[in-house]
Amino acid sequence: MIKQKLLNRRKEIGKSQEEVAFAIGIEQSQYSKREAGQIKITKKEWETLAKTLICKLEDIYEPEDGIYVINNENANGTYSGSHNYFSEHPEFAFETMRKYITKLEEEITVLKEKLQQKGYF
Repeated sequence: MIKQKLLNRRKEIGKSQEEVAFAIGIEQSQYSKREAGQIKITKKEWETLAKTLICKLEDIYEPEDGIYVINNENANGTYSGSHNYFSEHPEFAFETMRKYITKLEEEITVLKEKLQQKGYF
């Protein structure tokens, strides 16, 4: 899923993928995969992206991955830090969780419909 907020902000301030990639210390091709949603963005990368794009994290972060990425230091599921963005910004945490729950409920509805079509219900 394309990180639309991130893409829009980058274009809004006139930065290329190469410039943003350089700022977070990766190749343009790797940044492109992150912006396209093919690779998860780590907490450290999100923070650098917000600084590079001169905005708040909330302005570019999209919670399709839930609290997974923003709440840990690396994208392999291992939390490695005492800094917790959500404890400092509870309104953002609640909004992120609400959106993630809505997404899960939509997925459940689709799955139930598929099962009904196959005669399981």
